[in-house]
Amino acid sequence: MKERENPEKEARPDPDALLKEIDREDAKKGRLKVFLGYAPGVGKTYAMLQEAHVLQNRGEDVVVGIAETHHRAETDALLAQLEIVPRRLVDYQGIVLQEFDVDAVLRRKPSVVLVDELAHTNAPGSRHPKRYQDVEELIEAGVDVYTTVNIQHFESQVDVVAQITGIRVQETVPDTILEEADEVQVIDIPLEELTQRLKEGKVYVPDRARQAMESFFQRGNLVALRELTLTLVARKMGSELLNYMRSKAISGPWPAGDRVMVCVAASPYAAQLLRKAYTIAKASNAEWYAVYVSPPAFRGLSDREKLYLSEALNLAEELGAKVATLQGTDVAKEILKFASANNITRVVVGKPLRSRFSEFFKDSPVYRLLRAGGQFELHLIAPLKEREQAAIGLPKSVSFDPAAYLVTFGMIALITLIDVFLQKFVEPASLVFIYLIATIGAALRFGTGPSLFASILSILTFDFLFVEPRYTLTAYRAHDVINAMVFLFTSVVVGQLVKVTKRQNLALNLRLERVRLIEQMSKEFLMLPPVEQLIGGFAQNADEWKSILPLLRTTVLDDVSHIVIKYVANVVDAPSFALFTGQDGRLRVWARSRSDVELDPHEMTVAQWSMINGKMAGAGTETLANAKTCFLPMKTEEDVVGLIGIRYEFKNLLADQRRLLGSIASLSALGAIRWAKV
Repeated sequence: MKERENPEKEARPDPDALLKEIDREDAKKGRLKVFLGYAPGVGKTYAMLQEAHVLQNRGEDVVVGIAETHHRAETDALLAQLEIVPRRLVDYQGIVLQEFDVDAVLRRKPSVVLVDELAHTNAPGSRHPKRYQDVEELIEAGVDVYTTVNIQHFESQVDVVAQITGIRVQETVPDTILEEADEVQVIDIPLEELTQRLKEGKVYVPDRARQAMESFFQRGNLVALRELTLTLVARKMGSELLNYMRSKAISGPWPAGDRVMVCVAASPYAAQLLRKAYTIAKASNAEWYAVYVSPPAFRGLSDREKLYLSEALNLAEELGAKVATLQGTDVAKEILKFASANNITRVVVGKPLRSRFSEFFKDSPVYRLLRAGGQFELHLIAPLKEREQAAIGLPKSVSFDPAAYLVTFGMIALITLIDVFLQKFVEPASLVFIYLIATIGAALRFGTGPSLFASILSILTFDFLFVEPRYTLTAYRAHDVINAMVFLFTSVVVGQLVKVTKRQNLALNLRLERVRLIEQMSKEFLMLPPVEQLIGGFAQNADEWKSILPLLRTTVLDDVSHIVIKYVANVVDAPSFALFTGQDGRLRVWARSRSDVELDPHEMTVAQWSMINGKMAGAGTETLANAKTCFLPMKTEEDVVGLIGIRYEFKNLLADQRRLLGSIASLSALGAIRWAKV
């Protein structure tokens, strides 16, 4: 009989839960209240403004950052009695747009700010591409935020809402916003009342209201959306209660120990798989991982596949997954190894789109996982084929190269001439195995297709020229048929083994190359002399020290910058920059990869923001994404030393490239910290 665990140990508070409670109660951060609705027109903005009046009557400093009343008289009346922060005007292609001014609110620093329509996409040129990111910045600055959003805008609900309504929402927010909210108020009105509001023109103008009632606002759709809203909020409340019970060591029972892993690929359906995995993980309060098995080299993916992959990994991070990139040629083996090492209880994979025969013949990782019999549940998810994806089609990983087949044909022709000469001295039955040279050569140089082509063409050529009766594709002797079958089987197996070995060697060489890159960079930084040594060697008194130090600082930072540029070029083929502050305290470009590229004033402003805040900014990030260059801070635990600038969309970088750039930035910070702050 299993002994019962120590009751005192069972009653001990969970440290992770305690940390979450401490973070939630941190007075330095603002609080977030979300007014959640199941459809437009349920009264979210009205309820938020009513709440603002209650706070104002209590003496709270409340301002309206942005509120969209849609000219509803009752809502306009509530808004008129509150302080409104002027909107920021943005000129976009000749049209003046009015946007929420996050900087004006930060300068005003109220206790509470109202920010309507959380899922709104900001105008180009804004600091953040999405309004929810403005809200996150306000919360970090200690401002309480009240905001509104509908259920269909949450990332995890996009696919199911599209199934229900036939409409795919483009403006989304990550579910982590709802998870981190301090309070969620569901704005729920009866379906009949919402329908009546539509008819009265309180939601849309009459023509648009009529169209809406015939499409999105059908009763079945609204019932389903209402249920989704209540389910999502119930899940959040359950998660909060569970965390509270664990932090206070209140006895359960509660589900514990589940870990979910979703296996993503460079596919247009990866986002759907991630949303499903997120739903499974949240339903069981489980920690979850998004795992991708990387090909042997960056060039193993097409540009379209790289885009699919980077978008999927970005979405995984937004949804709160721990992203892991594995290296290896055997996908199923790497997945099983990761699942075992991380105690995974559920594995989520996409259902193969090819036929069962094709998947079995290609030794599909999915079918290998089905046969593996691991200690986990396997969830096989069928992708939803969307119209836009059907038009695009799956990315093509195999392309036909006529040159490869011509070269293979040439090798077989050459071997045939050699066999014609050798048949005078060697038994003809033995000549067939010389054709293995063509099969192996084609596999090494061109891959599977040309290798199979070489196998089949070789056996046909040998049968036609060297097997009795000659100049026909028939064989009367049993040993000729057996020889042909053995050769075909051997050539196919050898070709596949050569291909696998080649891929494994590529993967190993790439891994060694990455390790070598970091090792060499570390050595170059270690060779830089410490500040104390240089000062002691050149300066004998304080006056000499003050005059020589700026020159030494410039010299060493020049060396650091050129090291940074050199190694960044090994990771991404794009113009790059190294930036440090000068003696006057102003940020400037210290080195660049190409002499013909410059940072314009706008990019320097983005760089300055990244330097001050210690966060990534620029192209492909979540902050000031309209810049042409992405900036990565060189950070230590205490200071931001400098910046690495790359004229490339950060979101399009693969996870391996991001990891390497992060390592380069960290090493650069350690190498420059002794001089950058002098």
